Parts: sequence; structure tokens; C-alpha cells
Amino acid sequence: MKVSESLNPRNVKSSSQPGNLYICNMPGNDQLQVLLKEDERRFMAALFKSYFTPACKTIYRFVQDMSVAEDLAQDVFIKIWNKRAGLGEVYFKAYIQRSAINAALDYLDKKKRRGVHTELEEENMQIPVLPMQGNLRETAAKIDAAVNELPEKCREVFILSRYEELSYKEIASTLNISVKTVENQVMTALKKLRVSLKELISN
Repeated sequence: MKVSESLNPRNVKSSSQPGNLYICNMPGNDQLQVLLKEDERRFMAALFKSYFTPACKTIYRFVQDMSVAEDLAQDVFIKIWNKRAGLGEVYFKAYIQRSAINAALDYLDKKKRRGVHTELEEENMQIPVLPMQGNLRETAAKIDAAVNELPEKCREVFILSRYEELSYKEIASTLNISVKTVENQVMTALKKLRVSLKELISN
């Protein structure tokens, strides 16, 4: 089986049998570094098992298409495999998260879905605290829907800030925009979400 085929989620199986490419327990970063040096294929299988699903979730927040998210996430891991010899001392969780974000943004850029920056007056606002009353899934679905309705650039910045927990400086570097623009986009997102979710906030 080719490496690209082994990285297809439909071909992945978990097993405790010796010699299987997967290992049952999720390895830490140090263990992954050891595997990278001693057994590249087991390293790749362990990395995939640990971080493929988180990568898919990260990408899905941007592209809103699980099939596309899985394809892009698979590409991320194939690229890691192809340049495994030069990885060095890497914190794999952060590395894959950043790679997934970049893959999603590149996809959106190719689809010409990037928005135009809108500079607004800076305000000192905090993210609204929403009471989780009633059906939690229904509440979460309403929040997700409201986030998805944000303008494209605004949504990208908000997701990176509140979901991926990147700093404003990291977001600015990732999107090649100023920190001030990041701040303003977050403020814009919060304003719009307060309006969209006013019924939840007021309850």
C-alpha cells in the first residue's frame, strides 16, 4: 500500500498486533520524535492517528465541507511525509494545526472567497458569554450558524482567535495583515454576533 493510500481515513485501522502501523495509545511529542528517528512509517501512522481528526475539524471550520476538509487534511499529512527528513525538533500539534489552517486558507484563496479588509474604530469589547440553557447542541448549532454568517475575512480572523486560540500577532502573520486589522475584525465579529445571538444573550 502506498503511503498516500495508508493516509486515507477509509484505510486506517487500529490494532494492538505487533508490526501494525498504528499504536493504540496516543503518543506524546517526545515519543513521536523517537519514532521519526527509528521507524518512519510507524511515526507517520501514529501522527495520523493522533492529529488527523483535529486537522479535519480545524479545516472544516473554514471550508464548511467535510469531504474537502478530509482531502485537505490528508494532503497536509502527505506533505509532512514527503519532507519528514527535514522536520527536526518540531512540536507536532502546533505544526499540524498551522499546516491545517494554511491549507484551508489556501483553498479559500484559490476559490476567490477572501473578503476585503474593513477598518473599523477600535472598541474595548469582550466576547459575549452565552448561557447554555435548554438543548446544548441546539445552542451550539445557533452559535456556529451565526459565526458562519460572518463576512469571510471576519470569520477567518474570529475562528483563528476564538477557536484555534492564536494570538493577534500570530493571526496577523498567518493572514499577512496588520495586528490592528486583526483587532478590528474581531471587534466587527463580536458586534455582529451580539446582534445575531441577542435572543440567546438576553435569555
